[in-house]
Parts: sequence; C-alpha cells; structure tokens
Amino acid sequence: MKDRVAYFLSLVFHPLLFPSYLFLFFILTAPNLFQPISKDSLPEVLLIIGIVTFLIPGLSIGALRLSNFISDLHLVEKGQRTIPFLFVCCFYGITAYMFYEKISINNFLPLIFAAMTVLILILTIINFFWKISTHGAGVGGFIGFFTAIHRTQPLEHAAEWLAVFVMIAGLVIYSRIRLNAHTPAQVYAGFFIGLAVCFGAVYFFL
Repeated sequence: MKDRVAYFLSLVFHPLLFPSYLFLFFILTAPNLFQPISKDSLPEVLLIIGIVTFLIPGLSIGALRLSNFISDLHLVEKGQRTIPFLFVCCFYGITAYMFYEKISINNFLPLIFAAMTVLILILTIINFFWKISTHGAGVGGFIGFFTAIHRTQPLEHAAEWLAVFVMIAGLVIYSRIRLNAHTPAQVYAGFFIGLAVCFGAVYFFL
C-alpha cells in the first residue's frame, strides 16, 4: 500500500509537471506578474506552457522508449537519462528564447524558463557521475521560485502556502526514497540545487 502511495506521489509530482503547477499557481495568486497579458488570455498561456514543458517532452521520451533507445519511461538507469535530459533542456531553452526575443511579453516568463533550463543542464552534468533526483530538484525549484518572488512581491497567505509546499516536498522526498529510486543524499542534493538555482535566478535578475 505504501509503495502504491509513493508511486502515485511520484506521478502526480513528476518533474515535467512542475512548470505547469508553478505557472498555474501564479496565474491564480499573482496574475499581475504576467502583465501586459490580460487575465482572459492567461489560460491560453498556461495551455502553451503545458504543451511545451510536459506534452512535447513527454512524447519525445515516449518516442525514445518505442525506439528502444531507453528501456523504460522511469529512466531508472543513470546512463539512460542523459539524452532525455538534454531534450528537455533544449525545449525549455528554446521556450525561454522565444519568450525573450520573439514574443517579448515581460521578463518574468523568460527568466523562469531560463532558470529551469540552467537547472536541467546542471542536473544533466551531475548525472554523468551521480544519479541525482529530478523530483527533488523540481520541488526544490518550485519553493525557490515561490520564496524569491514573495520577497519582491509579497503574496497573500505566503506562510500557509509555504507550509503546504514544504509538506509536498517532504512527501515527494519520501516517495523517491520509499521506491528506492534514489538515496536520501541524491534526493536532498536535487532539492537544494533546485532551490538555490531558482531562488537565485529570481532574486538577482527579476
């Protein structure tokens, strides 16, 4: 039963879903961050983000599985994670470039994507030597973005939200260790790297 709960948590809080969760949260709590995009257009922006950050990378990883380039979708083997990681890094990097150079809406969107691109690149480099946790990095990055944005633009009920996010982080960390997907050191390292990169990007550049 515990393994099923851990597996469910790993799916619900899959790293590819965190960008959609992040932007959904800020659309609901701080829509002014997306100005000059109108509130009516924000659902369309969220849909585009979901396609770029989850659907396309997910389909790409699925294609790698169908072609037997990787043996499973969970990327259990460290050596099979490099190419999928680089694919995701490219998708996020291209999105950051498009928002910055081609669409030029505001600094918020490209900065978030640029930070995520840097984070994934760091994880990819580390993965050559050590199977670091992307789940840990995802939830750590989420908290990093949240706390840094709250410093520049105070959010309502920030303490309550932070408590919820820390609880979710604990559940994600528990699930990865429970499933023997990572050692505690790998999950905590991913968490703190994600936290540091994403907090620093917003704190110093937004």
